[in-house]
Amino acid sequence: MNYQQPNVEPFMHSPKACVSCQSYEHQGFDEDKHCPFQQHSSLEVKPARTPYGQCSRHGVQVFATQICNAHAPDPHIECFDVINRPEPRVAIQESMLIRGAQ
Repeated sequence: MNYQQPNVEPFMHSPKACVSCQSYEHQGFDEDKHCPFQQHSSLEVKPARTPYGQCSRHGVQVFATQICNAHAPDPHIECFDVINRPEPRVAIQESMLIRGAQ
């Protein structure tokens, strides 16, 4: 008996940032001077807390709104490009792969 995986289209749209990466595990919310979220009414205070979590790929805590070169989106999420935040939660050293160099 041959099992064929069904052809599943993405059912969710999310920014191409840590929040949509398979390596991200949500842990909570933290104060953030670069919080990208906007207030919904003039009665609300501007949000100052951003979701954060653990990145298993880099082994550090990251804000959900960070972007890195190792982004691995969930196959059921269609990602859209966003502008990276000015400062990460913790600096991440990206690996540099130079092709063709000897």
